[in-house]
Amino acid sequence: EVLIVVGMIGVLSAIAIPSYIGWLPNSKLKSATREMYSTLQKARALAVKTNRDTAVIFDPANNKYDLCDDWVAGACAGSAQTMDIATLGYGVGCGHGNATTPVPGGAFPGDDVSYSAPVNVATFNSRGLGNAGYVYLDHQNNTTTYAVGSLSSGSIRILKWQGGAWE
Repeated sequence: EVLIVVGMIGVLSAIAIPSYIGWLPNSKLKSATREMYSTLQKARALAVKTNRDTAVIFDPANNKYDLCDDWVAGACAGSAQTMDIATLGYGVGCGHGNATTPVPGGAFPGDDVSYSAPVNVATFNSRGLGNAGYVYLDHQNNTTTYAVGSLSSGSIRILKWQGGAWE
């Protein structure tokens, strides 16, 4: 009886482990995407609450971004909370994977962060408005790509590349 149970566990493991290994990278990518989305939401809400400009400063070369609670004249005058993308999900980083066109079109930025003026910084003012741009995230072992970003209206979005379009 013990051999039958051990054999059944072996068969079930042989079926489940490959599925788990395929699921894990996408799960880590989704988690990092949601965390970045939450940070942008927090920056916007903080700007409205404190009546000060806030910013999220992206550093794709080092796989990090900072939430600055007081953005004055293009620099962080307050405290900054640093988030390390790599700790949010091993193998996750800035990149556009298999996506062929950026949001809303044109060409992908070289560092996969499309915020400009100032470069690689998402800003929000006391009315919740901000600059528009996206950060592209992918996983080194997966072909899935997400775009996390904001519109000038302050709306924050997560988009997923679905083979030929962003949804």
